[in-house]
Amino acid sequence: MTRKHRLRSMLVVAISVLTVTVGCSSGGDDAGGSGPAQPDVQPDPEVENLVPPAVRERGVLRVAMMNNYKPYSYNENGEHVGMIPEMATAVAQVMGLEAENTAVDFSSILTGLQAQRYDIGMGEYFVREDRLQAADFVTEWSNHNSFIVDAAGDYQPETIADVCGRRIAILSGSSGVPSMETGVSRCAENGKEAPEVRTFSVMNDAVLALTSGRVDAVLTGREVGVSLEEDGAPVKTVGKVGGGPTATAVGRQSGNDGLPEAIAAAYRALIDNGVYESIHTKWKTDYGMITDPTVYRLGDTPPTYED
Repeated sequence: MTRKHRLRSMLVVAISVLTVTVGCSSGGDDAGGSGPAQPDVQPDPEVENLVPPAVRERGVLRVAMMNNYKPYSYNENGEHVGMIPEMATAVAQVMGLEAENTAVDFSSILTGLQAQRYDIGMGEYFVREDRLQAADFVTEWSNHNSFIVDAAGDYQPETIADVCGRRIAILSGSSGVPSMETGVSRCAENGKEAPEVRTFSVMNDAVLALTSGRVDAVLTGREVGVSLEEDGAPVKTVGKVGGGPTATAVGRQSGNDGLPEAIAAAYRALIDNGVYESIHTKWKTDYGMITDPTVYRLGDTPPTYED
């Protein structure tokens, strides 16, 4: 068996652990998390009072979240688990509501909000002007992207300036899109060959493209590469691209007036009572914890993100 075939076989196994489109994923302490146990948070009266009447009467917070994206949100033994499902459940509970969690492709979350199928979308969004056209946002975490590469390969990019002439995979609709637009521009400014950007709708497919040599690197949240490494994949997580606050998207449909403020208050309550930290610690996402959730609406100036 050639080295490429060994690499591909090992990555297929690791990515089946990371999650496969509709399959199951094996978790374990090394990969973050310890099973499908859900939070049990008492409602906070001050937060409950901020919940819009229409949502309060319904008694349910409809949450869209990305699927197949460990450790955020994925399927394990028929259970939807991860940092995001647990945080969504805790947010709803502190608001005196029940969470109705629905896993969808990342690129479908904002369109689902606009179609009024969901109240909020949890995709760890970087807040951008184009996204503010579609929804309001409440910051609740902080993250940056990294490159996933062959651990034994020579390509070890450190910044977006290192993508020139390379084949880079990204997730459609993700923060990798504007990052690679910046990369293309910088390569042109410096007279270097443009990178070839390949876009995938599912992160598993992007990472699998690495196995056959179809891409040189995958640009995505650092936690994806870290999870692959912990699961034994022969990959390495390198570099830092972008970085800053990530946010929950809040739909603007009728009856949701004031919901962004209620969501922000829910996060503050979870920060104060320690549940926020316990969930992030469990899923090894505590490196990105914040202390002051902020609401962004149409017309607001988005946060400034690192290149």
